[in-house]
Amino acid sequence: MAIKVLVIDDEEDYRLIISDVLKGAGYDVRLAKDGEEGLRMAKADPPEVVLVDWMMPRMDGERFCRSLRAEPTLAGLPVLMLTVRQTADEELEALHFGVDDFIVKPFKAPELLARVRAVLRRAEKPSA
Repeated sequence: MAIKVLVIDDEEDYRLIISDVLKGAGYDVRLAKDGEEGLRMAKADPPEVVLVDWMMPRMDGERFCRSLRAEPTLAGLPVLMLTVRQTADEELEALHFGVDDFIVKPFKAPELLARVRAVLRRAEKPSA
């Protein structure tokens, strides 16, 4: 059974590129255009990992992460933040609200796949 990945990005081009890369690697990809839609989808059918854009209308990536972490059944899901932001202060801020890793736009397909595999691997390991 394929690993479910939820991709949340308001830019259709990015959603489709990410979907193509992940589907090509055998993942089961679900797409949402903003955090509100993504949160509804995650609650209805929880994925194994979430990729969420930071800057979106209605519910941005930060609010999505905070809402996800507040849901007991979803709080442990690995979250990768898609962002054009690249400063250490912004990355530190995101770590505080629940992001597990970052993918800086624009990205290369091998990096996207490697980061998804890495957060899934870390999620499988028991906490020390």
